[in-house]
Amino acid sequence: MAVQISRVRPCDSDDDVSDAEGTHKRVAAAPPSKRVKATLTDLAVFTSLGLPIGEAQTKSYTFFSPLPLSDTSDEYVLGVDEAGRGPVLGPMVYATCFCKESYYDELSSLGFADSKQLTEEQRDRLFARLQQPDVREGSGWSIRCISPQDISLCMLRRNKYNLNALAHDATIQLLQDTLAKGINVRRVFIDTVGPPATYQKKLETLFPGIKITVAKKADSLFPIVSAASICAKVTRDAHLSNWAFAESKLQDKLSTVYGSGYPGDPNTIKWLRESLDCVFGYPGIIRFSWSTCVKLLEDKAVPVVWADDEDVPASVKPASNFFAQTQGAKGTGNSGRRRSQFFGHRRPVSLGVTL
Repeated sequence: MAVQISRVRPCDSDDDVSDAEGTHKRVAAAPPSKRVKATLTDLAVFTSLGLPIGEAQTKSYTFFSPLPLSDTSDEYVLGVDEAGRGPVLGPMVYATCFCKESYYDELSSLGFADSKQLTEEQRDRLFARLQQPDVREGSGWSIRCISPQDISLCMLRRNKYNLNALAHDATIQLLQDTLAKGINVRRVFIDTVGPPATYQKKLETLFPGIKITVAKKADSLFPIVSAASICAKVTRDAHLSNWAFAESKLQDKLSTVYGSGYPGDPNTIKWLRESLDCVFGYPGIIRFSWSTCVKLLEDKAVPVVWADDEDVPASVKPASNFFAQTQGAKGTGNSGRRRSQFFGHRRPVSLGVTL
C-alpha cells in the first residue's frame, strides 16, 4: 500500500493555539497518561497496511486503506473526525470512515462510539476489526496525518492561517481524494470545527449534490463518525508511543513517557521540563507555537537577541568584508563583477519611437 505524502498549508497564530489548549484541557485526563511502546503484535496491523509507524515523521502524509469492491450503483455514507488537535506534541490526525449505505446498519452494530469514551484496548480492537475481510467488503477509511514539524512551520509563518482553516482543508482534501478514487459518497457526517452552520454551508458549496451534516458531538451521534474517530485516535497514539526522533542521537537519551501530550497532563509537563535543552530547545516532536512550549522556552532557555542593522556599532565590520571581491577587466574602472559574455556578443541597440 503506497503512502501519499504532501506538505500542509499555512495555518495558525498563537491566539488560536491558546484556544485549542483551553478547549481540550477538560478532556486531558481521558487519554492514558503513561504510554509504552506497542508490541510487535500490535504494530503488525500498521506494518501490514504500510503505515509509517515507528519512522521519523517530519512530513505530513495521507493514507487510504484498501477500498471495498464497488459498482456504479453503490452509494456511500462517510464520517470525519480528528485526534490530537490540542496537544503540545505529536501529530494531529484527521480521519474518514466510509461504508456502503447497504452496510451501514451492520457497521453500526460493531460497537463504535466516541473514541474518548472507550478504553485503549477497546479502540485497538475496533480498529483491528475494520481491517478484517468481511468488514473491508463494505467499508474503508483514510487519514491525513499532519506532523508536528509542519504544524510548527505553519503556525510560525508571518501570514496568519487559522487552525480551524487547517482542519477544514484536511477534511476537504480527504473528501476530494475519496471521490477521486471512485467512491460514490452521498451522505457525509462531520464533527464540527467552529460554528456548524457556517462550516456546513462552506462544504455544501464545495460538494453540491452530497447531503452534508455538520454537528457538535457528531462522534457520539453517528456511528460512521465514531469509526473515523477511532481511526484517528489509534493512529495518533501509535505514532506517539512509537515515536522515532528525527534527531537520532536523542532516541536513547530522551524518555518516551510524555503522557497524552495535553498541557494539562502532569506527565507531559514533566517531560517538557526535563527534555528542554537550554541552547537547542526541543526536538521536532514539539509544536513550537503552543503557549505552553513558548513559556518554557522563554523561562528556561538561553535568550537570543537579533540585532537590527541600525543597532550595529560602526566598529563592527560588515560580513561582506570577509569575502573576496571579483576584479573587473583592466582599464574599465569597474571593480565589480565581469560582464556576461551574452552582452559582449550582442551590442544593445537604442530604439527611438515617435508618436
